[in-house]
Amino acid sequence: MNKDYSEEYKYKEKLELEDLSSDSEKGKKVYCPSCSEPVPAENLNIHSYAAKCSACNSIFSFREDVDEVLVHDKISQEIIKPEGVELNYFGEHLDITLNEQPWGNLESAIVAFFPLLLMITSLIFIKMVDSTGFSKTILLAILITATIAYISYFFIRKKHKIYIHIDKENLYIERRPRKFIKDEIYSIEEIDQVYIKSVPSASATSVAQIFMIVNGPKGQKHVKLVKQVNSLAKAKYLEQEIERHLGIKDRKVIGET
Repeated sequence: MNKDYSEEYKYKEKLELEDLSSDSEKGKKVYCPSCSEPVPAENLNIHSYAAKCSACNSIFSFREDVDEVLVHDKISQEIIKPEGVELNYFGEHLDITLNEQPWGNLESAIVAFFPLLLMITSLIFIKMVDSTGFSKTILLAILITATIAYISYFFIRKKHKIYIHIDKENLYIERRPRKFIKDEIYSIEEIDQVYIKSVPSASATSVAQIFMIVNGPKGQKHVKLVKQVNSLAKAKYLEQEIERHLGIKDRKVIGET
């Protein structure tokens, strides 16, 4: 019998457009492993994950039951690859190309102050040279060239990319061009979780940020994997594929979207 997948695809298409932040957890009862009787809530210690059965007085841990509740059902929330993301598999290696690069602090400062710097430079040039026709021609040529270069940068910048490469041992984050930002390397054994946060942007709309929880010698730290992604569906897809490749079960993180 052929299964009709039309409803499933409809659901997936809607999922990419809708807000994916809704919770998928379901309530779960705790049962005694000795006598299989349900344990009342007053006999559960949520802080130590210890429980006592009122029927047979057995004491046991229900940590696994809590973990099951916190794990998202990724099958029902499967996200189809959106535009702007490229994935390539080479054996155990995964290459992800994100066709957009967030603005860095230095880059933003240069772009913001360039018009002012150009104006000041022009005024200094006018003061230092004589006001002949040749000098005015040079100044005009400089202004036109600088203006064209400034506008062209915004079009060229659309080709700037972020590369995430995962091999057997490490996860690499590379920005091309680098713009004075070092490539980052993290051991995949230390990556505990990947999650998303929505933050307001200057355009009054929300953008997504991708974080990793990395286990270090001094404890866990939250590392910003991608500073800005212009689509929540795109960010969720990256989270899904990275966790899938690394074999990480998705758990809810406080503050995630």
